[in-house]
Amino acid sequence: MSTLIELTAFRHQPVWEMQAALYLLMIQAGAWAMLSGLAAQATGAERQRGLGAWGLLAATGLGLSAPLNLIAEMLGPHKFYTLIPRFNLSSPLSWGVAAISLFVLAGALGCVGLRRPLPVPRKAVAGLGLLAALSVLAYTWFEIARAAGVPLWADPYASAVLLASALPCGLGLALWLDMAHGGAAAQSLMARLVAALGALGAGGTLAVWGLLGSWPGTPGWPWGSALLAGSALALLLAGALFLDRPKSLSGSLLWACLLALAGGLGARLGILLLGQSAALGRAQGEPHMLGHADILGVLATPALFVALMFIASIIMGRPAKKEPAAPEVSAASAAPPAQPEAPADAQTAHGDPA
Repeated sequence: MSTLIELTAFRHQPVWEMQAALYLLMIQAGAWAMLSGLAAQATGAERQRGLGAWGLLAATGLGLSAPLNLIAEMLGPHKFYTLIPRFNLSSPLSWGVAAISLFVLAGALGCVGLRRPLPVPRKAVAGLGLLAALSVLAYTWFEIARAAGVPLWADPYASAVLLASALPCGLGLALWLDMAHGGAAAQSLMARLVAALGALGAGGTLAVWGLLGSWPGTPGWPWGSALLAGSALALLLAGALFLDRPKSLSGSLLWACLLALAGGLGARLGILLLGQSAALGRAQGEPHMLGHADILGVLATPALFVALMFIASIIMGRPAKKEPAAPEVSAASAAPPAQPEAPADAQTAHGDPA
């Protein structure tokens, strides 16, 4: 099956719907959340411990929830995981299923390792998570950029925006979850600076792209261009808010996360809408993508992610199992038994002489 057929063979008409945009946002944000958690664990700093844990938990939750969007868009949803035994080296969808499966496995192992000892070294689990996260980012980049017949998606600006806009979403979610559970990672300037750079970079790229004339004049104008313009503004505002040190859960960090998520989703909707409208025509691209979306279906995967994070919060609140410590040996028991003292003289040893 060719890449174009794979990318356009969906249930109603040959276009990607809103679920596809949500899938791309969640799976890429999950990859960045895992990379953030692994980086925090690698520092070994006490302040970053919560970010390391919630980065892995958020990544696993997003990895479990996101594929439901992709499965819903397939002609045969029940055939999703049959692509693994029938692996096709030339099929991006086969590589995608493999990358997602590896990602979920690595995340699950990392989450289990937060609560109990694992039979494998922690460095091996971290290496597997690093490989899985990079595989997901590479797969999604390749899937969009290689879409034959949709020239706008092959534009490097589009791929850069998709990748960069997911960074503040994944890292921001991990920081907010850590802060909600009493962590202090959000007080670190370095973590907030990374999230801000991702948001500002994505927003700036969208703005430059519009100034260069890639939005107006396309069949998706004005709705697709309006989505990209609004997304650029939301991402730039999110980047500015990430630089502010949060003082409460309802402060700058929450608004930065919400704006980053809105900007990331809007950017994907705009890029998919403009690309499909230009390649397939206004009648199939613009009205179908925004008019046939089932709001309950769109909200199902975020609701599942929230439920998974609620369960993770309950589990993380319980004491973790630790490796049995070696029994301590006291100084008294370690010392050799005392030898009886020798008699001072014969008289004390045998009594008075006759």
